[in-house]
Amino acid sequence: MGWQYSEKTKQLFMDAVQGKTGTHVGEVENADGVGEHGSVACGDALKFTFRVERDPADPLKDKIVEAKFLTFGCTSAIAASEALCRIIEDRRCTPIEALKITNQDVVDFLEGLPTQKIHCSVMGAEALEAAVFDWASKRGVDMDALGIKRLGSDEHEGRLVCKCFGITEPYLRRKIRELNLKTVDDVTGALKAGGACGTCRGDIQDIINEIWSANPCATGTCDVPAVETKKTTPVVGPETSGSASASTGFVPLATVSTAKDGTLKQNPTLTPLSSPVASAEEFAKASAYQKAKLIEKTIDAEIRPVLRRDGGDLEIVDVKDNLVYVQLVGACDGCESATQTLELLVETVLQDRLDPTIKVIQL
Repeated sequence: MGWQYSEKTKQLFMDAVQGKTGTHVGEVENADGVGEHGSVACGDALKFTFRVERDPADPLKDKIVEAKFLTFGCTSAIAASEALCRIIEDRRCTPIEALKITNQDVVDFLEGLPTQKIHCSVMGAEALEAAVFDWASKRGVDMDALGIKRLGSDEHEGRLVCKCFGITEPYLRRKIRELNLKTVDDVTGALKAGGACGTCRGDIQDIINEIWSANPCATGTCDVPAVETKKTTPVVGPETSGSASASTGFVPLATVSTAKDGTLKQNPTLTPLSSPVASAEEFAKASAYQKAKLIEKTIDAEIRPVLRRDGGDLEIVDVKDNLVYVQLVGACDGCESATQTLELLVETVLQDRLDPTIKVIQL
């Protein structure tokens, strides 16, 4: 498997996607609290809704009795959101008490998450926070009077660092500290920033350097000298010369990969089919079985050869509507660039060749 998940994480994920009784995928009707985080366009988005048992005299004594979520996200995001809903319902939290549930509470409930996927558990917490503030507005609860300020309430302001994904500098700074992100690749994997055109990667590196050089003890590295970041010039082949990739210093994943020693190596460029195996209209009208076969055919023709050139591959585990569940194998298994591989190669090709709503989820 691409990531080593606990048995509990895998079980929660499978139960949720299969819609088993007692799971929480969906949307609460006439919800008392509604909150969203992320953007479907960015690949990760979550909507959190809850219903309370209202106290007739004091809204602060309202109890959350039903919670649900809808998400476009990976295994970790789905399992973490399911865990969050269960924690809230089991504790019969008030909305204010629900805000005290920490990222670590969710990770502990899941019996651990891969280090690279800890950030996925944050998405549900931020959507929950938005839902609590929505409840407070509806119930006339003065959050300022309670001394509760919404995290990142001013993060829509400030310098826009990543224009592709609309990520501001205040948000980046908070998340870099919160998730202990140390490299630009860490930031891209966790927040998407720098994962599209790549023009902001230098700015992201500057922010990282400033944060950790100013407070190295925050992560127990006080005695570790700062390491100068070396700028590596990517290898640009004839197909990318003069393109946006050449001018920005960002080379698409399909044409370059990082070796274990940190150097970049050129891969044969992706050669697309002369035409898609099916148009978007044909794909939309296809049966579930036909869709699965079209996805399999596209992967075999355009994706699998690129992965195999680097000693990797993927296996299709399941296809449900426009959700494609896969496992990375070979050299791709556990690779630090696995997330980018799925998003920038597998998902992008399937969206371009078949349907822009296709989502690829790694198991």
